[in-house]
Amino acid sequence: MVKAYVLIKIESGKEDEVARKILEMPVTEEAHTVFGEFDLVAEIRGRDMETLVEYITRKIRRIPGIADTQTLLVVDVELDMSSRLAS
Repeated sequence: MVKAYVLIKIESGKEDEVARKILEMPVTEEAHTVFGEFDLVAEIRGRDMETLVEYITRKIRRIPGIADTQTLLVVDVELDMSSRLAS
């Protein structure tokens, strides 16, 4: 599995509509509205890089109301922070 975070800028007034469309996609694990430079952060997963590229370029970026995206590809293993917090 390949995982990425897609940071999304959304046109004003389109936030709910865009978030709903992102959450309907089978590659979306989670999506959260945020404050700052971006309006929505989506965690997506696919079986391979080709799947993610297809969804990002041909589906996510073409949703009406999306002004810009930035994709962060996860390249490391998930860290277990619970053991660090206990010390």
